[in-house]
Amino acid sequence: MINQKQKLRNYALEYRKKIQEKGICDINSGMIVNKILNSDDFKTASHIALYMPIKGEVDITRILKISTKNYYLPRCVGNELEFAKYEPNSLVLSKFSIPEPQGEKINPEILDIIYIPCLMANKKCFRLGYGRGYYDRFFANHNLKAKKIIVVHNELISDMNFQDKYDYKCDSILC
Repeated sequence: MINQKQKLRNYALEYRKKIQEKGICDINSGMIVNKILNSDDFKTASHIALYMPIKGEVDITRILKISTKNYYLPRCVGNELEFAKYEPNSLVLSKFSIPEPQGEKINPEILDIIYIPCLMANKKCFRLGYGRGYYDRFFANHNLKAKKIIVVHNELISDMNFQDKYDYKCDSILC
């Protein structure tokens, strides 16, 4: 039987596919990038972690044009997540077909902000990912000062409490 989280994942993937086909994903992404660029969090941050979008995730990669910041991308090493400096010409596809950086891993304690992708989020600042727990383990295993911001399409924010004991609460949601 498919559990509640898997049903929500399937719903979110279908929804994102529809809004991608209609061009709404690009519109949402543009509005969210504008919110980021105008936020005090972004303006005061020096070391920013973000992600390369897949499957209709909100695309915030336009912020990479702001050259006064240091950017980092995640990569999966075994069952763990780590971050490395973003170098545009050194990305390679991971086993999940996500572009990943190739440089040395960084100490995550230098990060000021971590923008986090998800399938869905709830109003209590928990995210629903693809189910492998990379971000949750990363947050549980590091004492971070970085502000953890979930990035999600507004229509994929839920009132449901789908989190469990392994899910890590983030600081805010950007939609």
